[in-house]
Amino acid sequence: MTVKECMELAAVHLGISDSIQACFAGGATSEDSKKGALLLTCFNIVENELALDYFPLLAEDTLNTDGGIVAFSALKNPAVRITKVTDEWGNSTAFQLFPSYLKTQPGEVKVTYTYTPVGKEKEDVSDFNSAVSARLISYGMAAEYAMAMGLFEDAAVWDKKYKDGIRAAYRVQKCERIRSRRWV
Repeated sequence: MTVKECMELAAVHLGISDSIQACFAGGATSEDSKKGALLLTCFNIVENELALDYFPLLAEDTLNTDGGIVAFSALKNPAVRITKVTDEWGNSTAFQLFPSYLKTQPGEVKVTYTYTPVGKEKEDVSDFNSAVSARLISYGMAAEYAMAMGLFEDAAVWDKKYKDGIRAAYRVQKCERIRSRRWV
């Protein structure tokens, strides 16, 4: 899903689709441009919130370390939480976290981590793929936009739809089943 799709959906919800279409076409007034910029900011806020609070984004990077030190800046995405470090054969290896790097065994390691998405422009593609739909993001965008514009009643309505969508997406996600215990 693209940022543009999410912006168009949110604009329809908010009744400002003419302004947003003018931004995309290039014939926007300064007021239309402000609405488009605010809606883009809302997208970045919602995508970041979903990644940090509800649906963590996972990434794996394979790095070659000389002294076993992996700088966080060497990772492709801004790391939030390191979940696992494995060696070149796939065996879990111990690691220690420090403010700007992690320390593990020397050699080739694979670092699995959650990350926060970087800010997007309207031509970019969202980091989410299946669990989070464009509609869910558009509900969050509509809530943020309405709150920023001072439309508090509208913001409450869109926020409820957004939270309900998050709950529904949680239910759809795959969950492992635990067999019931048998008491004898």
